[in-house]
Amino acid sequence: MEDDEEYSYSAYSAGTAKRLRSGAIGGDEEELAYTGYADAELAEEEEERVSYGDFIIEEFSSEVNVPRVSKMMRLPRGLVTYLFSALYLVVGILCVTLTDTVQYVLPYIVGSAMCILGLGRFIAALVNKEYRTVKTNQTATSLIIVAMGVMILVENDWALEFISIIWGVLGLFEAAHALNHAFSKIAASERCISHIIKALVEGVLAFMLLYEPSHHISLHIMVFGINLILDAVSMLPWVKRHLSME
Repeated sequence: MEDDEEYSYSAYSAGTAKRLRSGAIGGDEEELAYTGYADAELAEEEEERVSYGDFIIEEFSSEVNVPRVSKMMRLPRGLVTYLFSALYLVVGILCVTLTDTVQYVLPYIVGSAMCILGLGRFIAALVNKEYRTVKTNQTATSLIIVAMGVMILVENDWALEFISIIWGVLGLFEAAHALNHAFSKIAASERCISHIIKALVEGVLAFMLLYEPSHHISLHIMVFGINLILDAVSMLPWVKRHLSME
């Protein structure tokens, strides 16, 4: 009883104190034990070191969203992949062939999507009681997303330029993401030409969009459509297998 009481005052469990006395913890681990850090907290810090740009790009990628939708809808991953491919292909063709129309309705599409996404995330956060912890901010962020979506729907004239600027910033993240993969390939003595080309194209288009948002938005929509078409083809399982074999 006395030992337990002593451990409670010193903030150590009996197992931790025993390992400290026996010398099982040494060097850096001993310092971490005294400062109160746990392995889970260290792992969390490692995850936070990931670039925010890479995180945003991954969140929009099909590699992340296909498994997520498959799990949420309880559908086979192969079926979801084909559905994503068909959606990318249709949207890509529309962006290339009906650029002016897409540019006109873009604020309505983006604003509506943000409202639906934000509302869905807000409901999920309430169901999971995410607001009870300060380590995540899904509940608050969802409300901000909904508010921004409403603002885009109401202020159409301002919204198009705002979307162009955000799109340009995301393009810079995409360029940095591709360039980072190129550096990794170079370090591993592998081919990196495709990543370098993608980084250059994304970077140039992003700077053009940021420099004159209203003038280059149509060009960006066309390039975005072409990119979607290429992604639609490359994400097909048999195409992906073929590319991986080369």
